[in-house]
Amino acid sequence: MKEKRAEVLAPAGDAAALKAALAAGADAVYLGLQDFSARKSAANFTVEDLSSATRRAHALGAKIYVALNTLVKDEERNGFFTSALQAWNAGADALIIQDLFLGRELKGLYPEMELHLSTQAGVCNAEGASLAKECGFTRVILARETPLADIKRIAAIIETECFVQGALCTCFSGQCYFSSAVGGNSGNRGLCKQPCRKRYSIDRAGFEKPAYRLSLADLCVGKDIVKLLEAGVSSFKIEGRMRSAAYVGAAVRYYRDILDGTGNLAEDLSDLKRTFNRGNYTKGYLFGQDQNLLSSAIQGHIGEAVGKLEGKDKSGRYLFVRSAFVPQDKDGFKIIRGGAEEVGGAAWHSSYPAGKGGFYLPFDAKYRRGDDVCLTLDNALAVRIESRRRTAEVRLRIAMRAGEPLRVTACGSFGEYSAQSPFTAEISRNRPTTAEDLADCFAKVDGLPVSVRFDEVCADGQSFAVRSQLNAFRRAVWADIYERLSATHPPLEDRGFPSHPAFAAEPAQGKIAVIDRDFSAPCYRGRMLDYAIFDPVDCNNQGNIRDFLENAKYYARHKYLYLPAYCTGEDLKLYEPLLPLFDGIYADGYYALRLCRENNIPLFAGTGMNLFNRADALGALGAGAGEIALSKELSLTEIGAIGVPSAFVFAGGRTRLMDLGHCPFGKRCVSCDRTVDRYTLRDEAGREFPLLRAERSACRFTVYNCVPLRVDCGGNKLFDLSASTPEEKERILSGTGGGAFTAGASKKGIY
Repeated sequence: MKEKRAEVLAPAGDAAALKAALAAGADAVYLGLQDFSARKSAANFTVEDLSSATRRAHALGAKIYVALNTLVKDEERNGFFTSALQAWNAGADALIIQDLFLGRELKGLYPEMELHLSTQAGVCNAEGASLAKECGFTRVILARETPLADIKRIAAIIETECFVQGALCTCFSGQCYFSSAVGGNSGNRGLCKQPCRKRYSIDRAGFEKPAYRLSLADLCVGKDIVKLLEAGVSSFKIEGRMRSAAYVGAAVRYYRDILDGTGNLAEDLSDLKRTFNRGNYTKGYLFGQDQNLLSSAIQGHIGEAVGKLEGKDKSGRYLFVRSAFVPQDKDGFKIIRGGAEEVGGAAWHSSYPAGKGGFYLPFDAKYRRGDDVCLTLDNALAVRIESRRRTAEVRLRIAMRAGEPLRVTACGSFGEYSAQSPFTAEISRNRPTTAEDLADCFAKVDGLPVSVRFDEVCADGQSFAVRSQLNAFRRAVWADIYERLSATHPPLEDRGFPSHPAFAAEPAQGKIAVIDRDFSAPCYRGRMLDYAIFDPVDCNNQGNIRDFLENAKYYARHKYLYLPAYCTGEDLKLYEPLLPLFDGIYADGYYALRLCRENNIPLFAGTGMNLFNRADALGALGAGAGEIALSKELSLTEIGAIGVPSAFVFAGGRTRLMDLGHCPFGKRCVSCDRTVDRYTLRDEAGREFPLLRAERSACRFTVYNCVPLRVDCGGNKLFDLSASTPEEKERILSGTGGGAFTAGASKKGIY
């Protein structure tokens, strides 16, 4: 049996990037339509563009995956199903979806469709992978934070796709609410404003100076992709739908050459750095936290170092750059000092003085001798990448005899195809049509991505074909061949939309659920909560857990354990002995639906599951959740439209903005004071965001909003008081005034 080729999966934010990806050797390309794309700021594709793209990709032996990977509001569900059907009927080979339960409904309506579960669904353990397979997905796109040990377990369950190149989100996949909290633009809806790429300070020695404390370097797995291949990963994904065609082409060529054992990898990596390089790259989380994970000193593209600044020229207007690189007009450079400070930038022009052993850039007083000169825009490289071509080989046999139709047989990836002309060859009165004439004619492929190899071209030496007839026949033949090369699956008929039963009207139950790390505050005395949800600072601290369980009976009817969305296999091993001690689990990750069902444990589906519409609410309840909390990015009006009276609404406390999968202090464990579990993250506007540490299989950190939330609503209420002071807890639970509050998304929702 032929060994399956490892898939290099490329991004395409526009047609130029698609062309570059295919030309560089991509096995598949993922892209978005105008709606429901997690990269709404990309140019994206219309349905008509998509049809043309899938045909071209299929002709070259590549696939197209369409990303419909945003959260979908209840009133948008029909539009979502329409877009999915349009994408499939335009030839998409798979649809990438974030919403697990909408995906399950889509699969039920159209079982012919192939669905891939987006990285935004946060699959990072075997339980999540099993649930995805159960819901009809054929592939999971792993959370970037998934360690290699879990990847091996997941790949044994379901086809697995793993990021190997590109930007890393600071927050765990699908759990970032920072952009929506500070500006109303949700990353879960494709409109992230990237607050993580701004400057912050932290109140810890050595971190007080504002820097890019949350920004991560770009992922570059490089040759270690082989370890992922050995772990069973099927597809290797390059992030970058917002990046240039040159970046896409360089990244695809680099990984294709690694996997194929071809090319010059040093040159490939140089090309990649010149197209985009944030932080000189990291290997991310796959093999444990990389020491180069954080990119706190310099933000954005730093390119590749190609030289160093020396002295001025005689005019004093230019500085000499000692370099072997020969620039072209409008090549761009950044000047970086000591690898830690971006000093400035410049573009080169041919009007500048010539220099031996280097080139000149305009003088600037802030530059110093010895500063690194980094190439960030290499125009010759962009032209070289744009000029690449990829074609499908077609072998032709042509035969021409007087009194007979012209016969053509073609062989290629489509099999064999034969055609004969609608005219018969005449006996020549003057010059007969030669074999060379026939070959010259059929070598013209009318702009199609094919290359021609002639196995045999025969002309009897006495026959003749009118050129206009010959050209018309050639065009018809190539059109037929392209139709076969670019074939897609049959279109599906519109089967309408899933319907959901209406919930019976229920009186407001008024249940109260509270998440906290410390229930010793005075506000809990004399109060009876329906659910006390304990989020332990240290899973290994049995005494702390025992104290909670002993005391919770005085203020809670039900004692639940909090499970985070980011929960590796090692984390689950720590939680496993704790599960029987509690009345149930509150969880922010889909995986808990499977975990609780298998262990017969009551489940409270948390806000982190992003239950955004009625299909989600019904799906979670049908999958075993006893209680559900709807997404904290919904307005009260949108919550009412979902129509699940028993659902909890996030009504107060500090919003969890980000769950970090890494240590923001660079994992300097030797100098870490582990008695400190609370820090303050401060932005340049002076806003202070609580930064809380917890110990699981490794230290984990959570960023909370700078302002507490208070939502005036009836029904069941959920409060997260983990980052609140005792005084703030009292004000929130009692509903008393004092202090600043935000209504979050409850009034206007998010975009």
